[in-house]
Amino acid sequence: MTAQAIPISWFSNVRGDVLGGAVSAAVAVPLAMAFGMFAFVPLGDEYFAYGAIAGLYAAMVVAVVSVALGQRDTTLYAPRVTTTFILGGLLYQLVHSDIEPIRSGNHQVAVLAFYAIVFLGGWFQALFGFIRLGTLLRFTPQPVMAMRGHRAHLRVGRDRDH
Repeated sequence: MTAQAIPISWFSNVRGDVLGGAVSAAVAVPLAMAFGMFAFVPLGDEYFAYGAIAGLYAAMVVAVVSVALGQRDTTLYAPRVTTTFILGGLLYQLVHSDIEPIRSGNHQVAVLAFYAIVFLGGWFQALFGFIRLGTLLRFTPQPVMAMRGHRAHLRVGRDRDH
């Protein structure tokens, strides 16, 4: 893209764009690091740093891919706690499975299987988006959608009490 092809409107609010990017980073980066560390808890304390790095990479990749695919509105992309619980549970199940290479203490195989499952899940999401399956969400009742974000908090409260 040449300098003449860049629309002037892109530069009309540089201060606001930089401030918005800084606020977005201030929210997304600590959450990404914390959620990455939480998801890697089943592997042990020596994997906390790897979880933080994985969370940072995830936050950066989501931001770059979103902009590259044409996302231009003011949506804030931050990690979600429900996703972290699901990924942490998945990794816990992998680490404590009966698969011989993993049971012998080889956590690299568990992490490789973990990332393969996440990558495959991403491909399914892209496929569902491509065939416009998300339009079916409009048929979901409003109370179900309202409760979607609260299930994780209820689960944490229930597990903490026992």
